[in-house]
Amino acid sequence: MIACPNCKRRIITRRDILYAPLDGTAQCRACGQHSRLDTFSRWVVSCLVAVSLPALLLTWGVFYSGHLLVVSMIVIIVAARVMAWLALPFFGLEPVPSHIPLDRRQSVIILSALVAAAFVLDAFIASRFESEDTIRDAEAPAAIRNLQR
Repeated sequence: MIACPNCKRRIITRRDILYAPLDGTAQCRACGQHSRLDTFSRWVVSCLVAVSLPALLLTWGVFYSGHLLVVSMIVIIVAARVMAWLALPFFGLEPVPSHIPLDRRQSVIILSALVAAAFVLDAFIASRFESEDTIRDAEAPAAIRNLQR
């Protein structure tokens, strides 16, 4: 448990951070105020994710438009939550001065919109590449037949 920066009660748990909405805020069950990881803690988590993400993507071989966005988004969200969960006793929290409430429903809607946009862009790019590939494939047998004559 870690102390709420507003009321100073040790009430915010790792579970609160793990299940926080996309904006990473946790609500104190005692005072109702919102808090998030402080600047240094967010910086540490961001650097760890930024260093590990390219290595994971190279290892998995994920370099194709929409898939790259979806996989990167999942890896970033999961890695940031897991790292914050693991290191919560060492990290500090800061109060959120003006919080725009972002609940789980809104987080799911935002993620769904991002995934839908990724699939639309992926389909658009794939249609552009596949049309050129099908033209080349259609021309290739004719060229091979001409060489055989």
